[in-house]
Amino acid sequence: MNSLCRLFGALVLLCLASLALFLAGCGSSSSKSNQPLNITAGTWTITSTQTGGGGSATITATFTTFPCSNTNIALGPDWTIPGPLTAATVCLTATPVLKSGGSTPEGLIIGVAANPVPANGTTTMVAGTSFYADRDSSSKPDAYDLTGTITASTKGISGTFTCDAAAPNCSGQTGTFSGTMK
Repeated sequence: MNSLCRLFGALVLLCLASLALFLAGCGSSSSKSNQPLNITAGTWTITSTQTGGGGSATITATFTTFPCSNTNIALGPDWTIPGPLTAATVCLTATPVLKSGGSTPEGLIIGVAANPVPANGTTTMVAGTSFYADRDSSSKPDAYDLTGTITASTKGISGTFTCDAAAPNCSGQTGTFSGTMK
Protein backbone atom coordinates (compact mmCIF):
# COMPACT_ATOMS: atom_id res chain seq x y z
CA MET A 1 0.00 0.00 0.00
CA ASN A 2 2.85 2.39 0.86
CA SER A 3 4.51 1.92 -2.53
CA LEU A 4 1.17 2.54 -4.25
CA CYS A 5 0.76 5.83 -2.32
CA ARG A 6 4.30 6.87 -3.22
CA LEU A 7 3.72 6.03 -6.88
CA PHE A 8 0.45 7.99 -6.88
CA GLY A 9 2.16 10.97 -5.14
CA ALA A 10 5.01 10.93 -7.66
CA LEU A 11 2.51 10.84 -10.52
CA VAL A 12 0.60 13.82 -9.07
CA LEU A 13 3.86 15.79 -8.67
CA LEU A 14 4.86 14.96 -12.24
CA CYS A 15 1.48 16.15 -13.54
CA LEU A 16 1.72 19.40 -11.54
CA ALA A 17 5.27 20.03 -12.78
CA SER A 18 4.18 19.40 -16.38
CA LEU A 19 1.24 21.78 -15.99
CA ALA A 20 3.52 24.47 -14.51
CA LEU A 21 5.97 24.13 -17.43
CA PHE A 22 3.13 24.29 -19.95
CA LEU A 23 1.65 27.41 -18.35
CA ALA A 24 5.09 29.05 -18.13
CA GLY A 25 5.60 28.37 -21.84
CA CYS A 26 2.21 29.84 -22.72
CA GLY A 27 2.96 32.94 -20.68
CA SER A 28 6.32 33.55 -22.30
CA SER A 29 5.04 33.22 -25.86
CA SER A 30 2.23 35.71 -25.27
CA SER A 31 4.64 38.21 -23.71
CA LYS A 32 6.83 38.13 -26.85
CA SER A 33 3.96 39.51 -28.93
CA ASN A 34 3.37 42.09 -26.21
CA GLN A 35 6.60 43.98 -27.03
CA PRO A 36 7.20 47.28 -28.82
CA LEU A 37 8.27 46.87 -32.46
CA ASN A 38 11.35 48.71 -33.73
CA ILE A 39 10.74 49.02 -37.48
CA THR A 40 14.50 49.21 -38.18
CA ALA A 41 15.36 46.05 -36.19
CA GLY A 42 14.74 43.49 -38.94
CA THR A 43 14.14 42.75 -42.59
CA TRP A 44 10.66 43.18 -44.01
CA THR A 45 9.16 40.98 -46.72
CA ILE A 46 6.37 42.90 -48.47
CA THR A 47 4.07 41.68 -51.24
CA SER A 48 2.08 44.08 -53.40
CA THR A 49 -0.87 43.14 -55.59
CA GLN A 50 -2.16 45.45 -58.29
CA THR A 51 -5.93 45.86 -58.57
CA GLY A 52 -7.53 44.45 -61.70
CA GLY A 53 -5.15 41.54 -62.24
CA GLY A 54 -2.05 43.64 -62.85
CA GLY A 55 0.15 41.11 -61.08
CA SER A 56 2.04 40.98 -57.82
CA ALA A 57 5.60 41.42 -56.61
CA THR A 58 7.47 40.62 -53.42
CA ILE A 59 10.36 42.70 -52.10
CA THR A 60 12.58 42.64 -49.05
CA ALA A 61 13.60 45.85 -47.32
CA THR A 62 15.64 46.89 -44.29
CA PHE A 63 14.82 50.39 -43.06
CA THR A 64 17.09 53.09 -41.67
CA THR A 65 15.95 56.41 -40.25
CA PHE A 66 16.65 59.86 -41.65
CA PRO A 67 15.65 63.32 -40.41
CA CYS A 68 12.13 64.24 -41.52
CA SER A 69 13.44 67.80 -41.88
CA ASN A 70 15.57 66.81 -44.91
CA THR A 71 14.79 68.46 -48.22
CA ASN A 72 15.12 66.83 -51.66
CA ILE A 73 14.93 63.23 -50.43
CA ALA A 74 16.15 60.60 -52.92
CA LEU A 75 13.62 57.91 -53.77
CA GLY A 76 15.91 55.75 -55.86
CA PRO A 77 17.86 57.18 -58.82
CA ASP A 78 14.88 58.65 -60.70
CA TRP A 79 12.79 60.47 -58.11
CA THR A 80 13.32 63.18 -55.53
CA ILE A 81 10.71 63.83 -52.88
CA PRO A 82 10.49 67.47 -51.78
CA GLY A 83 10.92 67.73 -48.03
CA PRO A 84 10.59 68.34 -45.25
CA LEU A 85 8.17 65.57 -44.33
CA THR A 86 7.07 67.35 -41.15
CA ALA A 87 3.70 65.57 -40.97
CA ALA A 88 5.61 62.41 -39.91
CA THR A 89 7.29 61.95 -36.55
CA VAL A 90 9.81 59.37 -37.83
CA CYS A 91 11.06 58.99 -41.42
CA LEU A 92 12.54 55.75 -42.77
CA THR A 93 14.11 54.75 -46.06
CA ALA A 94 15.12 51.48 -47.71
CA THR A 95 16.58 50.28 -50.96
CA PRO A 96 14.32 47.28 -51.56
CA VAL A 97 15.48 44.06 -53.22
CA LEU A 98 13.20 42.11 -55.56
CA LYS A 99 12.28 38.60 -54.49
CA SER A 100 9.66 37.90 -57.17
CA GLY A 101 7.56 39.83 -59.66
CA GLY A 102 8.13 41.88 -62.80
CA SER A 103 9.38 45.35 -61.87
CA THR A 104 12.74 46.44 -60.43
CA PRO A 105 12.42 48.18 -57.04
CA GLU A 106 14.43 51.38 -56.60
CA GLY A 107 13.38 53.12 -53.40
CA LEU A 108 11.03 53.08 -50.44
CA ILE A 109 10.31 55.90 -48.00
CA ILE A 110 7.81 55.79 -45.16
CA GLY A 111 6.87 58.45 -42.68
CA VAL A 112 5.28 57.07 -39.52
CA ALA A 113 3.70 58.42 -36.37
CA ALA A 114 5.92 56.33 -34.04
CA ASN A 115 8.98 54.08 -33.95
CA PRO A 116 9.13 51.89 -32.05
CA VAL A 117 5.50 50.94 -32.48
CA PRO A 118 3.97 50.67 -28.96
CA ALA A 119 3.37 47.15 -27.59
CA ASN A 120 0.04 45.80 -28.85
CA GLY A 121 -0.35 49.00 -30.86
CA THR A 122 -0.16 50.27 -34.41
CA THR A 123 1.39 53.23 -36.14
CA THR A 124 0.16 54.80 -39.34
CA MET A 125 2.08 55.60 -42.47
CA VAL A 126 1.39 59.32 -42.59
CA ALA A 127 -0.33 60.51 -45.79
CA GLY A 128 1.97 62.40 -48.13
CA THR A 129 5.15 60.99 -46.55
CA SER A 130 5.24 57.39 -47.82
CA PHE A 131 6.41 56.46 -51.33
CA TYR A 132 7.70 53.56 -53.43
CA ALA A 133 9.60 53.73 -56.74
CA ASP A 134 10.42 51.07 -59.32
CA ARG A 135 11.12 50.51 -63.00
CA ASP A 136 8.49 48.57 -64.90
CA SER A 137 9.24 45.77 -67.37
CA SER A 138 9.81 48.44 -70.08
CA SER A 139 12.43 50.17 -67.86
CA LYS A 140 10.12 53.15 -67.30
CA PRO A 141 10.32 54.65 -63.80
CA ASP A 142 7.14 54.57 -61.73
CA ALA A 143 6.34 56.15 -58.37
CA TYR A 144 3.54 55.27 -55.95
CA ASP A 145 1.95 56.92 -52.91
CA LEU A 146 1.47 54.58 -49.94
CA THR A 147 -0.95 54.57 -47.01
CA GLY A 148 -1.09 51.91 -44.35
CA THR A 149 -0.40 50.71 -40.83
CA ILE A 150 2.31 48.79 -39.00
CA THR A 151 1.18 46.49 -36.18
CA ALA A 152 3.51 45.58 -33.31
CA SER A 153 1.90 42.30 -32.16
CA THR A 154 2.06 40.69 -35.62
CA LYS A 155 5.17 42.51 -36.84
CA GLY A 156 2.99 43.28 -39.85
CA ILE A 157 2.55 46.02 -42.42
CA SER A 158 -0.48 46.50 -44.67
CA GLY A 159 -2.05 49.18 -46.78
CA THR A 160 -2.81 50.51 -50.24
CA PHE A 161 -0.90 52.19 -53.05
CA THR A 162 -1.80 54.46 -55.95
CA CYS A 163 0.43 55.70 -58.72
CA ASP A 164 1.74 59.17 -58.00
CA ALA A 165 0.09 61.86 -60.15
CA ALA A 166 3.54 63.41 -60.78
CA ALA A 167 4.80 60.18 -62.39
CA PRO A 168 4.62 60.44 -66.19
CA ASN A 169 3.70 56.75 -66.49
CA CYS A 170 0.79 56.99 -64.06
CA SER A 171 -2.34 55.50 -65.56
CA GLY A 172 -4.42 54.99 -62.45
CA GLN A 173 -2.66 51.89 -61.03
CA THR A 174 -3.82 50.97 -57.54
CA GLY A 175 -3.41 48.00 -55.26
CA THR A 176 -2.70 46.62 -51.83
CA PHE A 177 0.41 45.52 -49.97
CA SER A 178 1.12 43.47 -46.87
CA GLY A 179 4.11 41.92 -45.19
CA THR A 180 5.96 40.96 -42.04
CA MET A 181 9.28 41.66 -40.36
CA LYS A 182 11.68 38.82 -39.65
